Amino acid sequence: MNASQKVTVWPAGVLARFLTDAGATVDLSYEALSGTIVAACTGELCGWAERTDTRGLCTDTPEQERARFEEWLPVTKKRAQTHAEHCRLMTRPGSAA
Repeated sequence: MNASQKVTVWPAGVLARFLTDAGATVDLSYEALSGTIVAACTGELCGWAERTDTRGLCTDTPEQERARFEEWLPVTKKRAQTHAEHCRLMTRPGSAA
């Protein structure tokens, strides 16, 4: 297996992962308790992150909650992908990406 075929285990809870040109990743996850979709770059000292609040009312049905999540997920994915296309900060050698 060569370096380009290396299998990487994603961190628990990661829904999508975008690779930057420098080899870092932008990971997308969902915080169910807060109803937040989180996109965060692993580039060293980058610090870019986006939090998309999908919460509605406490009286919402699970179907309404799911619909909001599905509405906002593509928007957050696009923003994460755009960041990954432009970020040039690398991960620190030896750190988990």
